[in-house]
Amino acid sequence: MRRDNRSRIEDGYGRSRTGMKFMNQPNRVKRVRDCMTCDPATVSPNDSLQRVVELLRRRDIRSVPVLEDGRLIGIVTDRDVRQVAPGYPLLHDEKEIRRYTDRLNVTAAMTADPMTIAPDAPLVDAARVLETYRISSLPVVEGTELVGMLTVTDLLRAFVEQNEETAA
Repeated sequence: MRRDNRSRIEDGYGRSRTGMKFMNQPNRVKRVRDCMTCDPATVSPNDSLQRVVELLRRRDIRSVPVLEDGRLIGIVTDRDVRQVAPGYPLLHDEKEIRRYTDRLNVTAAMTADPMTIAPDAPLVDAARVLETYRISSLPVVEGTELVGMLTVTDLLRAFVEQNEETAA
């Protein structure tokens, strides 16, 4: 009898993905690809900041990669949006927020040339980068192609999954 060690996971990007179960593989080095979110939502540098705000709210995420001609050129986080539009998310008038963010494009808020990580990198290396630089997500890049996003939430999910049996 063959046991399947894969499970379906709903991610913050509104998609389900397959994640590895780690508990039955104690000596296996966990890799970024094992718990990253595949096929994340993206924006282009010419999109309005309002599009970013809508993606962040609708998908309940904190960052969006910026692609130009299929190449990662930046990332926009909820923190970046707050710095450019100080009233976000405090402004209660949706029309006022929309008026302001419709006039700005993504490049006004994005962090250019963000830190990235490879899908085959050990998960502990990714955690170290996130902790050292106090960031909440890393674009996962293979060659020049964005293949996923790794967030602190993904790391916590992997940690809980790995330690469930021990805690029970």
